[in-house]
Amino acid sequence: MEDVRIQVSGRRINWRAGIGFAILMVAIVIALVFAGTVVGNVSVSEAAIVVDPLGGGKRVVIGPKMFFKLPWEYYVKIYLGIESLSMWTEVTGRTGDWPAITCLTKDGLEVKVDISVRWRVDPNHVLELYEAYPRLDWEDTTLASLLRESVRDVISRYTAVETIEKRSEISRKIVDTFKEAIASESNLAKAIIIEGVDLRNIELPSDFKRAVEQKLAEEQQKLAAEFKKERLLIEANATATSQILQARGAALASIEKAKGDAQAILIKANATAQAYKLIIMSLGGNQSQVAYLLALKEALKDIEGPVIVVLSPSGNVAPIIPIPVTTTSTSSSKE
Repeated sequence: MEDVRIQVSGRRINWRAGIGFAILMVAIVIALVFAGTVVGNVSVSEAAIVVDPLGGGKRVVIGPKMFFKLPWEYYVKIYLGIESLSMWTEVTGRTGDWPAITCLTKDGLEVKVDISVRWRVDPNHVLELYEAYPRLDWEDTTLASLLRESVRDVISRYTAVETIEKRSEISRKIVDTFKEAIASESNLAKAIIIEGVDLRNIELPSDFKRAVEQKLAEEQQKLAAEFKKERLLIEANATATSQILQARGAALASIEKAKGDAQAILIKANATAQAYKLIIMSLGGNQSQVAYLLALKEALKDIEGPVIVVLSPSGNVAPIIPIPVTTTSTSSSKE
């Protein structure tokens, strides 16, 4: 076959080359389309459920990975990372995935609970979860309703005041109750892992909050008054104790002083007795003469100014002669 050449506006076109190029492009497109039907990929924190609609088989591919499949097979991606289930309402009206949960307390007061749950899918049980929820709606159809039921169940065990006082305890109870509720669902028990629950707020009615605030203020005033009373009592006790200790100390000091004085008197008396004993011994045992000297000593105490006492060689005592004191005298002596 000869090449057909056509002259167009002074150019010759090789129709065989053009047809070959078109066939090549079509082949490339077909190859790309075919490759798209037999190759799949999943990213990090993703799993692919590859489904064979003809044979009915299913298999799981955990990412990140590229994989081959039959052209008629299709796959569904499931996210394995941590997700959040939020139920809250702001003053502006903005909400989370769902609005806040309306609950009744033990004493019949209506409260609104803001809460968020962090959860993820266990890759080891992702196929079971897909078979139970092929539309991937386990969060909307089951998790959300279980969370509402758990929160309402826990809040119903506490009074309105206790929801303020026992916030941490209520949060722990909600976590435990929610996990128990998931465990009771055979399709979710192993596939859903709860990472954490954040109890953001328990909104009480405005009137009740004002009443609680007033009550708390009164209790604080009462505590302050009791503290002041206790402080005054402690200060009074401390003062009384101090006075008692001072009085006890003074009494002990007086006793010790009296003991000291008595001891001094006893020592002085013993010394005087010893001195008199020595005097008596020096006078040859003449006790009458010693008694006369003691009497003379006592008599001299009542006389002012110097005196002269004349003793005779025989031991007899002459009368006491006072010595007149002149105005010019600057010093005096007693003999």
